[in-house]
Amino acid sequence: MAMVNFMDRRLVKNYIYSVLYQMLLVITPFITTPYLTRVMGAEVLSINSWTSNLAQWFVLFGIMGVNIYGNREIAKVRDSRHELSTTFWEIFTMQFISMIVSSIVYVGFLFLNNSEYFLYLALQGITLFSVALDITWFFYGVEDFKKASLRNMFVKIFGIVLIFIFVKGPQDLVKFILINTLSGVLGQLIMWAQLRQYVDFCKISVQGVLRHFKPNIALFIPQIAISVYSVLDITMLGYLGPVMEEVNFYEQAQKFVKMFLFFITSIGSVMLPRVTNVFHKGNYDQVNAYLTKTLKFALYMSIPMICGIVGMIQNFIDWFLPASYSVVGNMIIATSPIILFISLSNVFGTQFMVPTGDTKHYTISVVTAAVLNFCINFALIPYIGAYGAIIGSVTAEGSVTLIQWIFVKDKIKITMTLKELLKIVVSSVLIVYPVYYVGQMLGANILSNLVQIVVGLALYFVLLAIFKADFLLEMLTSFKQRGFKNG
Repeated sequence: MAMVNFMDRRLVKNYIYSVLYQMLLVITPFITTPYLTRVMGAEVLSINSWTSNLAQWFVLFGIMGVNIYGNREIAKVRDSRHELSTTFWEIFTMQFISMIVSSIVYVGFLFLNNSEYFLYLALQGITLFSVALDITWFFYGVEDFKKASLRNMFVKIFGIVLIFIFVKGPQDLVKFILINTLSGVLGQLIMWAQLRQYVDFCKISVQGVLRHFKPNIALFIPQIAISVYSVLDITMLGYLGPVMEEVNFYEQAQKFVKMFLFFITSIGSVMLPRVTNVFHKGNYDQVNAYLTKTLKFALYMSIPMICGIVGMIQNFIDWFLPASYSVVGNMIIATSPIILFISLSNVFGTQFMVPTGDTKHYTISVVTAAVLNFCINFALIPYIGAYGAIIGSVTAEGSVTLIQWIFVKDKIKITMTLKELLKIVVSSVLIVYPVYYVGQMLGANILSNLVQIVVGLALYFVLLAIFKADFLLEMLTSFKQRGFKNG
């Protein structure tokens, strides 16, 4: 197998930009959540979550599979400006028409539904216009993560500033929704101003647009399934749960767990166009080398994250959120296994199945998970509320990972020994009590959490060094001998 320099300069730069934006997403709740939960309250925030969630269903059916499909197709033709321009305009035209149709259906839904939350639902609909203009997939396809990330960071910071200026209480829910939706529109307009560097305006044919529908719909089917176990939870909890406040509790738990994934899922975003381009050129050994590195990275990151959460999260929740949110700590711990499952399925699905066109097996894995999730939610939410949704979510993510592994295990050659895996698990488990003890000793405050993180990370890497963990030694050797090189 041809060895690949994992520290490819372009990959590293793209990863850093992606991580910077994801870090901002992580930091944002630390800034806004304590303020919003206190000035607006759980019930009003739950209304926002629920109405936004309903609008997202129309976004899903409008955008279909463009975010992944567009990324993949642009990566295939990025070496030819003419093909790149033609492919972009064809895919964007398809996206825009589809979103217009979805927007019309959404307007019909608003008037037929006649909900007490009509105004809020109408304002959430601005998101559909924003998504109609979204071309982030193009910049990911050409591996220009800098523009997309910097744009996203600017919009996010701008939105945070506006929230603190204009949102002062429950009566400002309209302003809160407008800030979130209109800032999204602003972000898309910025991206369009940066597009001309890559593409020219060119004529396209109806046949050219139509040729993208079938493969895009093929990716749309798994996107629907994924949404069943990532979006439907909140919808079902709002309809079937015992109290509306649980929607916000559950959403907070999901956000906290998934924000720990940014180091890992950012690699998936970076690797999808790279693996697509390499696979399209027939270099299968290079594909294998990339996947081996990213799988090990996922395991070395996700397992200690779960253990760190178990040790510190309740200490964090006790000072970060109001007392009425104390149950969120236990919800986060119960949800934390999805960190491992999503990390692995990100490698098997996003980094291998999608780039190589194995849509059939990818679809089977997520559809199976969606069915499991729906059945578990329907059976358990009426009785145990948010915990029923958590059980459904964890089961769904676990089943995706298992099924995808069954399909790909004979297609990729990953050199990961049981001995190396045990070193990761043991090193991770051994940090739980020291992290918990530090929190008990220093109390519930931000300084305590920072010390817990430092202690946990330091102890984990010391233990890996003591056990002579293979991947850690390999990465250190790579830094020393090769540094950063162009791939």
